[in-house]
Amino acid sequence: MKLIVDENLLSFKVLEQKIFDYVCELGRQITQQILEAYDTELAESRDKKHYRGKGKRKTCIKTVYGEVEYKRTVYRTKTEQGENAYVYLLDEAMQMDKIGLISTNLAEKIAMTVTESPYRVTAKRIKNFAVPLRNIQMD
Repeated sequence: MKLIVDENLLSFKVLEQKIFDYVCELGRQITQQILEAYDTELAESRDKKHYRGKGKRKTCIKTVYGEVEYKRTVYRTKTEQGENAYVYLLDEAMQMDKIGLISTNLAEKIAMTVTESPYRVTAKRIKNFAVPLRNIQMD
């Protein structure tokens, strides 16, 4: 925040944009910390006979406030047929319904934008995801 204040005579538009970007970055960091802490808690409390830890995997999910990178533990378990299956307890516990690597909330916002904006505008917003979808109205 000090960097924002140190800049000379910002227009309100630029100030608002910088604050928005800062808050989105903070949101991404908080989300990462919460997800990783919850994953650790699940690893410690799991049924170790049923779920065998196979290490952590890095992943990334796009959210309404940007991409969140985090690590989660993958587990090997057996299906009812006795075959090996690999699961992420974090995804199950958090009910992380994802469409690919996009959060459900973001997917809903994109669907809303598609119905209100031309395809090219929507595609550009999604492609240039370094800046969150500012024009999508948040509930």
